[in-house]
Amino acid sequence: MKSALRIGILGAALAVLFAGIGLAGDVAKKNYVPSGCDIKKNTICTMEIWLAHPHKKSNRSIRKELKGKSIKVLRHTIQYWKPRGGHPPTNIAIGRSLTAEDARWAIDFALRYNDRIEGLIFQRLNPPHYVAVATSAWDDKSETAITPEQLAQLRDPKLTTEEFHALYVKLTGEAGVAEAFY
Repeated sequence: MKSALRIGILGAALAVLFAGIGLAGDVAKKNYVPSGCDIKKNTICTMEIWLAHPHKKSNRSIRKELKGKSIKVLRHTIQYWKPRGGHPPTNIAIGRSLTAEDARWAIDFALRYNDRIEGLIFQRLNPPHYVAVATSAWDDKSETAITPEQLAQLRDPKLTTEEFHALYVKLTGEAGVAEAFY
């Protein structure tokens, strides 16, 4: 009888321990900040960009702009479409932990260097402090088309961070879909 009680107590203790680890993992997952990222300066830690080949001549100034915003600039952060490869994808991915101000900056950056935005990549597929401009990393089912009017709604400077992300999720149709991938 005593051994059954001990096993029961041990099992309950392990269940509490693993539940705590699971909850801690959920909290860590939602608030994950990559090392070397100072989100006090900017909530974008990593940004990947594909641009049309003619922008290659502006590579130095683009990198300087990103570094000026304290965005991690890796060797392959910016890639250029082949000279005769057509136009890069016209989408953007915005992580769920960006402030509305940083997200709008990323949209403006994409419009300046990629001409237009016609699609949003689902937030749940990307890390929280991440932006991708003109990404081809996801398939068509990971992206939803948006109109210029919908993009204008996202760019509204009156939106709070919570309102921005609620609108993004509404526009992508992600509401009620399973938790974030990362």
